[in-house]
Amino acid sequence: MKKILKYLSSPYPLFYQRWKVALISCGIVFFILLLFQPFGISAISHNKLGILLGYMVVTGLFLCIPVYLLPFLFPDFYEDERWTVGKHLLNNLFIFFFIAVGLWLYSDWIFGWGLRWDIFCSFLASTVVVGIFPTAFFVMLNRNRFLASHLQEAMEMNQYLQKAESIPNCNRMEKEYIVFSGGTKESFELIASDLLYVEAEGNYVKIVYRKNEKCTQKMLRATMKQVEEVSRPFSYIVKSHRAFLVNLCAVSKVSGNSQGYRLFLYDCEDSIPVSRAYSKEVKMLIEKMNNR
Repeated sequence: MKKILKYLSSPYPLFYQRWKVALISCGIVFFILLLFQPFGISAISHNKLGILLGYMVVTGLFLCIPVYLLPFLFPDFYEDERWTVGKHLLNNLFIFFFIAVGLWLYSDWIFGWGLRWDIFCSFLASTVVVGIFPTAFFVMLNRNRFLASHLQEAMEMNQYLQKAESIPNCNRMEKEYIVFSGGTKESFELIASDLLYVEAEGNYVKIVYRKNEKCTQKMLRATMKQVEEVSRPFSYIVKSHRAFLVNLCAVSKVSGNSQGYRLFLYDCEDSIPVSRAYSKEVKMLIEKMNNR
């Protein structure tokens, strides 16, 4: 049981491209209905293809609820960094449920069966039985594939990081100052190479930097966009996530999991997430800066 719970709580990548989830699901529903023709579809003698296409369209519309609407309404639950295998399987049950609702309502409109619960339960059971086994298989397959890929890439980046404890690019600019300011008169100045990372926290940013070989932080009322603007001249300060800006000079180690990477920094206990949108750029810059 402990192994199962540990597996269910392990990280898993959230939807890569949501439209693909909807499109693939629509196609699967269409071909299953075309192949097996359940629920009285085999008895249809006219416009069968049009009715089957209608099932596909309805599937797509109702899939928008778990794929687009629920993440919008419950962003904390669908947060990328906290997405797990268990949450992914639960979300697939939501998908099966809404597909069944759509097929049930459409079938009532086509055949006039009435909104009977026994018919809905039949649609739900059929959807779960058809979908649960390939879903579980692909979850396991994708998790192992992403995990192996990211572990390999993290190992490659760590090999580059081990070549030198400091990076020439940073050393040349270590006396250059960076000044952060926001919507108030308050500003904060420090040596650019001392910066560790910046994290967005509501209307503020948390600036974490090295001082006397210790990790120190400063809260400043500013937006991430303003921070990005003043950081742009420093090529080693890059965005790794929508809420994080990180100094790649300070990276001591990289770890990988099925979601992506996390960056570990010198003199800092925090680890910084690298989202899919920025993973290629971060990897390329780490390798480029250390390949000297």
